[in-house]
Amino acid sequence: MHIERLDFENSPYLGVYGTATDRLVLIREGLGEKKLGVLREVLKVPLIETSIMKSRIVGIFAAGNSSAIVVPWYVWDAELEHINGQLKEYGIDTEIVPFQSTLTAFGNLILANDRAALVSAKFSREEAKKLEDVLGVEVERGMIGDFHAVGSVGVVTNRGGLVHPEATDEELEWLRDLFKVDIYVGTANMGVPFVGSCMLANSHGVVVGHLTTGPEIVKIEEALGFLD
Repeated sequence: MHIERLDFENSPYLGVYGTATDRLVLIREGLGEKKLGVLREVLKVPLIETSIMKSRIVGIFAAGNSSAIVVPWYVWDAELEHINGQLKEYGIDTEIVPFQSTLTAFGNLILANDRAALVSAKFSREEAKKLEDVLGVEVERGMIGDFHAVGSVGVVTNRGGLVHPEATDEELEWLRDLFKVDIYVGTANMGVPFVGSCMLANSHGVVVGHLTTGPEIVKIEEALGFLD
């Protein structure tokens, strides 16, 4: 299966608690083995259970791609050591980068795949340039449908993307050109437009909140490139 429904302690907002790339998933601590097993089966990459700044909302604080994942400058040394130890154990060549900024909710403010990244216009041009160097891809500053939280209102992989229904046709064309994948509009969890907060996705599969309806799942599968 490329897609599965799941909840984290009855919460359908899976993207709040983790971030997925084609090399790994950073995921909150404390999930049961059954749910971790679903994530492993669908996303097909190693899971690294961690906290960030002693918080379980890992997906709010972390964002990135296969090359690097940025986390707040205030991440605890013990957390960095744990994550880096796990990366070494799994032989994963992804860098975890504490990024100095007054902003910390990187998961909400950065949308990235292995070809490009869109970051909130709240980042300065200098910060965007630094993120370009860290992530190793072209970085654009902007919004989606008048929302600064581009990581909350969108999800993008190396196969496709899904964004907030209020994205304009011009924005969709711009995003397709930037990320080099098809981008569609849609919702999850029975009409929630903040799709990035509702799911964990990479090129292998997608795990969506348990409230997501059948028609939403079909649209998500199409958008993320899983319909033959």
